[in-house]
Amino acid sequence: MKRARSIGIIILTLCMLGATPAPTTEKPDKGAVDAVNAYINALVKHDYNAAFALLASGQQSYFGNVENFASNMQSTQYTIHKFSLISALSHGEIVEFTSQEDVTFLDVNTRHPISATVKDPYFVLHENGSWRVKQLYQPWKSYAPEITGSAQGITVTVHRVQFFDKRVQVDCTVLNGTSTPVQVLPLGKSVLDVGGAKIPALNSATFPLNNVAFFEGLRLMPKQQTSGYINFPVAQKTDENQTLTLTVAPAIFDGEEQTFAIVVGPIRLNKM
Repeated sequence: MKRARSIGIIILTLCMLGATPAPTTEKPDKGAVDAVNAYINALVKHDYNAAFALLASGQQSYFGNVENFASNMQSTQYTIHKFSLISALSHGEIVEFTSQEDVTFLDVNTRHPISATVKDPYFVLHENGSWRVKQLYQPWKSYAPEITGSAQGITVTVHRVQFFDKRVQVDCTVLNGTSTPVQVLPLGKSVLDVGGAKIPALNSATFPLNNVAFFEGLRLMPKQQTSGYINFPVAQKTDENQTLTLTVAPAIFDGEEQTFAIVVGPIRLNKM
């Protein structure tokens, strides 16, 4: 699901684009309003070609192609059913819109669609004489492998793999299928094997980059499960066929002295 963006990130992004962040009360240009309406309507219709064509050139380069762009909504079955623009804030050549949307998406815990009403920001930039749309904090491509690994009755299911510029985020569920409580530290010694390169999980008190529950560690009672995400740093974007293997560790049963790991994979992700 899309996350709420902080004001700090928004202002920083505007500054990086060379725009003054000071808002004005002037009515936004009709072209900007038309662009954001056309973009969201394309998403409503799942017309990803039309939506991609309305993106700012920098975002088109970020995603690389329409298939990568579309994968973010497709991997979560994210659907916008209805929307309305509830605010517009002009920053000169950039207009910030807020859209209230009725949506459905696949819940990680239940694996069933759920409904929600969300507020999402959209930025419309005046670029080469046209108004173009930009959204913040999106992966440049996503997969939904739904693959499970297990060890000693503890299972880890990888629901989603999201690729950002400098990291890969793995969304997963840890389930204790035994009759004994278990403790799992997903950020302790977890590793993502990417083509033979073993990348340790990011493990710092940086939220929401890191999942709070996974950072603190899990104590799962029998038949209990918890969902969260693990981030792994990468040096560069690589848009090609890849095979990943996730190792979640350490885990230890109550009363035991020996830890163990749960391996998920190989996870084969083909270029879109």
